Amino acid sequence: MATKNNDQRLLDRILEDQRTKIAPNQRVDEFFNYFAANTALQDLDLDIDELRDGIVDGAHDCGVDGIWVLVDDRYVSADIGRHTTVRAGKIELVVLQAKTSPGYQETAFEKLHYNLPLLLSMDRDEGELAASTNAKLLDRTGRFLNVLEALASSFPKVFIRVIYATRAAEPPHPNVRAKGNRLSRELAKIASQTDCDVQYLGAAELRELSGRGAVVVSELVFMETPISTSLGEGYVCLARLDEYYKFITSPNDALRLELFESNVRDHAGRTAVNAAIEDTLRSSYKEDFWWFNNGVTIVAEEVRIAGKKIVMRDPQIVNGLQTSHEIYNYFQNVGIHQQDHRSILVRIMVPPQTGRSRDGVIRATNSQTELPPGALRATEKIQKDVEEALKRDGYCYERRANYYRNLGYTLDQVVSVSRLAREFTAFVTGEPHTALRFSDSQLLEDDHYYKIFSTDYDLDLYSLVVDVHVRIGEFLASYTEVQELLGDTTENWRYHLAYMASFTLTRLRRPSHRDLLNIKIGHLSDGLLEDMARLLDREYRGSLRGNSSQGIDRVARSADFTKRIRQSTIAMKRFSIDR
Repeated sequence: MATKNNDQRLLDRILEDQRTKIAPNQRVDEFFNYFAANTALQDLDLDIDELRDGIVDGAHDCGVDGIWVLVDDRYVSADIGRHTTVRAGKIELVVLQAKTSPGYQETAFEKLHYNLPLLLSMDRDEGELAASTNAKLLDRTGRFLNVLEALASSFPKVFIRVIYATRAAEPPHPNVRAKGNRLSRELAKIASQTDCDVQYLGAAELRELSGRGAVVVSELVFMETPISTSLGEGYVCLARLDEYYKFITSPNDALRLELFESNVRDHAGRTAVNAAIEDTLRSSYKEDFWWFNNGVTIVAEEVRIAGKKIVMRDPQIVNGLQTSHEIYNYFQNVGIHQQDHRSILVRIMVPPQTGRSRDGVIRATNSQTELPPGALRATEKIQKDVEEALKRDGYCYERRANYYRNLGYTLDQVVSVSRLAREFTAFVTGEPHTALRFSDSQLLEDDHYYKIFSTDYDLDLYSLVVDVHVRIGEFLASYTEVQELLGDTTENWRYHLAYMASFTLTRLRRPSHRDLLNIKIGHLSDGLLEDMARLLDREYRGSLRGNSSQGIDRVARSADFTKRIRQSTIAMKRFSIDR
């Protein structure tokens, strides 16, 4: 056995410490995929759900362990509609190959060189590819092609980043680099104006990146001494535009999205207001910028003055996202090397730790214009009640993205709003196809949101929903070790199994909330789950028979298939369901 060097030893210690802390039930190689993705993509500020959504490792993965699509640095989920309504400047595709091997291998690029051009071709035959490609990978590459086509009229720049992460102690051999360069040239042909970069992350690089971690303390250089308030802790100051740009960007000039987690808006794109901000930035050099702009509002956990800097712990820009994006875009075009002595008005405050004042600031500073559906959900009473209820059962409910993740809780403990919405939709509402098909924004629109979150529901129902899906996840993890799933991914199985469980556990055709609350999770045994999995497999194959070109993804997202498995489950005598 080859001797480990220090970087490998230290990386293995970091891996084991993190696995033990946040994912003790995962195998080392399985956790390495998540670790490599989380480490390599930390500047993209993806949350847990988004990171997991892109991991496609498994049978028939074509040498791809993870794949993510972004438009203007925003992750593209199931619904690409919101990404294609505005003109986009950049489309990014990130491909991850993560292996625990102690060195780089040529075969990794050979697989990618053969499979990626086929998967990323507009003329691809999905029916033919489905025979050798897992359903999740086929769907995620399809997202990229759909975005590419939908945004063609914007003439966006296309960037493809291939990340090869291993425990290698030495740099890649020239033969490996040669094949990596060959892959880069091939992928650059995917579309015009496409740049492709291959990134090698060995033990030393992964150690360095993982040690960087999330930025929790930030500094902003001000122009004159800030005005402080006598009531509460707060400051008002002017900051130069180029210094504010440095504050909102990471060392590699990427926009620090973590600063905007508490802002209820997303960037609105090319609206009249944003166009006006852009025009002011480009033309008003004789007048100061802050004369024409309301500035930004920042809340932080702690603030102190150090020389000509304001040092903030856990800053959140709760108002001024549109302005911040336009300033970022402006300097991306003109270059940060050009000093800009114009200034922006910045308000900084430290609300009490109770959280109520911060919520009040967020609501007040974002109430001037109409908000998209679901924007202020995190501050609603029902969301706080659900967080408290799930905490009693050992779950951490992230009504604010990445809050518990940054505190180091295990991946199994952390439950996001979108995850709970999907799992509730499948198990309680009885729409597993909707859980798969809807995007996060659709799930949080009023029509669907109030089917899920209501003060009329018993809060124990939410804990039950999570318990059922955790149990199904544990079953699928062991089941797939000995049994290959149709489609080679659990994504199209767990929501439908949860839906079937609502009948098999209650023995009722139309179980009410009260009926569901009488369920004992211990009755969801391996034997029962195996019976349901076999039935689900039979129904999938029956739906695909004679029309395999539609693929398992389309079947799983069909309301007709939900009706089909309901009828089949109820008809199964061994389940003894009251008809």
